[in-house]
Amino acid sequence: MNIVAPALEPSQIGRHGYASARFERSRGRTILRDSYFRVPLQIIRPLYPEGEEPAHLTLINPTGGSVGGDLLETEISLGEGAQVLCTTQGATRIYRTVGEPVVSRTRIRMEKDSVLELIPDPIIPFAGSHYQQEVALELAEGARLLYGETIYQGRVAMGESFDYTEVALRVDARLNGAPLLTDAMEIRPDLMDPCSLGLFEPYPYLGSFFVLGGKDSVLDKATEELEEIMSDAEGVSGGACRLEGPGIMVRWLAESPVRLRWAFDEIWNVARRSVLGRKAVRLRKF
Repeated sequence: MNIVAPALEPSQIGRHGYASARFERSRGRTILRDSYFRVPLQIIRPLYPEGEEPAHLTLINPTGGSVGGDLLETEISLGEGAQVLCTTQGATRIYRTVGEPVVSRTRIRMEKDSVLELIPDPIIPFAGSHYQQEVALELAEGARLLYGETIYQGRVAMGESFDYTEVALRVDARLNGAPLLTDAMEIRPDLMDPCSLGLFEPYPYLGSFFVLGGKDSVLDKATEELEEIMSDAEGVSGGACRLEGPGIMVRWLAESPVRLRWAFDEIWNVARRSVLGRKAVRLRKF
């Protein structure tokens, strides 16, 4: 299968970044069969720091960040039995937006018994920025996916705290064509103070983690472990719950980026060890 990039739209404000990667299993390992990218998105050749599996794929934005009108599209396809860990080189920085928002759309298709870990760096919305992100996941029988996302309140070193216009995130997942998960959030600081009661309160950093696919007994045990982490953690408030189908959702708030990352690593380690049978690793970012 040859990958054909979508046509550029001449009238579009901003840049249209596109990245596509198709993986398959061949001769005992996962290989990148086809790929294509167009700046401001770029794909780094997969590495194998853990041995034969999984293939580590890094997506980068060589421009350093995104501006209003940018459209970032990513498509990842995993063949039967393929195992991939996808991360980013650095934080997703959303610069001050004038006019159109920054839009990110990711589509992932996973065939039978494939495994994907989607572990991006944090989203950092600058003052006056407007960001919309959509992630669509299609899983076949036996596929397993671990996906984590974190959001900062802004550039704290610059004195920014919820000074962005909007951050809207949406995740839609289907298993064998049937709905498995829909999760959507919209943060509009101009409409409601994020630090008010029932929202962020004194915890300005937000994290989400999804475990999709796997055996019920494994997921039940992992959920219990994750609940213990959330209940005992200092500087973190959150919880874990089982989905109606095979999956787990974890959401937490943290008082600092250090506690946010600590919780992410703990959650990822429990999920990876329970569902995939291996410990979380420290990812290379250079």
